[in-house]
Amino acid sequence: MGWGCALVAISGDTPSAQTANSASKELVWGYRPELDAVRFFAFLLVFIHHFLSPVDFKSYDLFTAAGERALRVDSSLREACAMGLCLFFTLSAYLITSLLLRERESYGSISIRKFYLRRMLRIWPLYYLGIAIGVAMALLFRQTRDIVGFVAYLFLAGNFYCAAFGWLHNAMYPLWSISIEEQFYLLWPWAMRCFSRRGLAVSALGMIAAANITLFALGERHAVTDPHVWANTLVQFEMFSTGILLALAKKRMAWGNAWMGLGLATSGPVLWFGACFFSQVKQPEAAGVTSNGATLMIAYALIALGCAGVLQGFCMIGPSHIPQWVAALGKVSYGLYVYHVLAIAFAKACFDPSRGLAYQGASAALALGLTATAAVISYEYFESPFLRLKRRFEILHSKPI
Repeated sequence: MGWGCALVAISGDTPSAQTANSASKELVWGYRPELDAVRFFAFLLVFIHHFLSPVDFKSYDLFTAAGERALRVDSSLREACAMGLCLFFTLSAYLITSLLLRERESYGSISIRKFYLRRMLRIWPLYYLGIAIGVAMALLFRQTRDIVGFVAYLFLAGNFYCAAFGWLHNAMYPLWSISIEEQFYLLWPWAMRCFSRRGLAVSALGMIAAANITLFALGERHAVTDPHVWANTLVQFEMFSTGILLALAKKRMAWGNAWMGLGLATSGPVLWFGACFFSQVKQPEAAGVTSNGATLMIAYALIALGCAGVLQGFCMIGPSHIPQWVAALGKVSYGLYVYHVLAIAFAKACFDPSRGLAYQGASAALALGLTATAAVISYEYFESPFLRLKRRFEILHSKPI
């Protein structure tokens, strides 16, 4: 299972996989609109987090008059929305693990080469377009530091740069998270090729252990939680591990009870809010709270449980309760994520949200509309040719993931 499997994997497709790939039989992996709904929900949370800046929150007399505790509640609500990114990570691991499990069960092996080709064709075109846009903006506004940061992004190490030097002041800065996704993809297919289901579960639990050791060490050193902890690969691997474990256990989990699913999905944001309010997991310095190792471990455990609750909850709600427009927007969620900060910046330049709720509503509506328009156009005219090419390397045909 160890060295022998690794040596065979290095050569590319195994004989059994080659035979399967040349067969005329095609497997179609059923489309699940509820997972597109999870994608859109995750994006919407991230959008709200980035749209509602701390300055916007504290500009309202209502919260100022209510006192510091109300401001902390308000800040925690905003920070809880940032957990949409963790939900993206969980969903990504769930989908990839499910797809590769089905490929292995159907053909007896996994084609590493085709997996990487599929991932490159899905992720890299829009990712590097986003970097090009970011570099152009950095040159336009003479942001030399951001140009250096985008060099790290080019080599899929954007999260390392941000963890060490802070966030870029650029509309394309959220692309740092793609680096973590790609780092996960670099490792996990090999594990899936070599290990049994039990071995995969042990590997996922090992990643959770590594995440908690990292959290404890960073917490005891009083590391800045945003971005030093937030952008750490090992920390976010706890979210990927959550998706892996859900994929491995989905045959044993309950399905079909929509009301129970709704309750489970609702529990996610509640847990995220609790993590942010009681530990200020994203910005402890802003709230005057000093995190320690145990606090960070508990907070990220709550975040991971919340991601599991949302994902499993949507699966139990089922496709029949998912509006078509939600699934459609979930289909283009990658573009939504790439373009949304740029759209927010433009909308806020048109309608300053600090001038009141009416301006804030108009700014949010404009930003969301521009983001959706850009994402749909990008999907239809830029991403689709690469997705059609990607299908040539699919073993199990599925919607873009």
